[in-house]
Amino acid sequence: MNLPHLLKQWRTRQDGIRVVAFGSSNTEIGWHSDGHHGWPCWLSCIFRASVGRHVQMLNAGIGGDTAAGLLKRITRDVLPIQPHLVIITIGGNDYFQQHPLAEFETNLRQLESILHRTGAVVAFQTYYALLPDAGAGAGNYDIGFSAYMDVVRTVASTTEAGLIDQFAWFTAWQQTDLASYRTIMRDGAHLKPVGNALFGTLAGRVCGCWDPAVPADLPVADFLATLEKCGAPRRNLELQWEKP
Repeated sequence: MNLPHLLKQWRTRQDGIRVVAFGSSNTEIGWHSDGHHGWPCWLSCIFRASVGRHVQMLNAGIGGDTAAGLLKRITRDVLPIQPHLVIITIGGNDYFQQHPLAEFETNLRQLESILHRTGAVVAFQTYYALLPDAGAGAGNYDIGFSAYMDVVRTVASTTEAGLIDQFAWFTAWQQTDLASYRTIMRDGAHLKPVGNALFGTLAGRVCGCWDPAVPADLPVADFLATLEKCGAPRRNLELQWEKP
């Protein structure tokens, strides 16, 4: 699925467009956000500014969820909304609970199949990088986190789904400058407000959108430059869209 092409088509539609962010605590908005935007909030603003105000984004993230958990609640939390696009960001808790990779893949494929049959477009999104001490004290992990992200990529490439593949960019940053990378992390597995701004901005770039207007107290520009050196897409300066 060509996400920039899809969003360009949305600009000419007169009906409302519904997007759902579907995932776990990395998606959920709540008190842990310290009153700041989560990445879906950033992406919602980006879509509305770049595509139009007829785009509505809904947050269906619940902390602690797994791919199996998304399957259990998709009928309650997503299907009644009749979404046009569902962005699925999942896998962290599957990793921490060491769910078998084959089971994880099966669940992702079922999610894509269910949504595809309703006419919704699915975009799977890989995570940012976890800190090396994420999950410390929970025991040894036979399956590394990158293996779960590889499954996400595989499912996206072998279905009709799109892919927002952030993991490689954030991992390259984490591995080359761990000290600066820690400044965007709230804990080993979750982003601070500035991290959410980065994550949402890059998701918008993958979708062909303009960057958001970021408050001066968030050092997003320098961090984006770092991520661009790690392979992240650069700011869209030559979009063939006219502003809505």
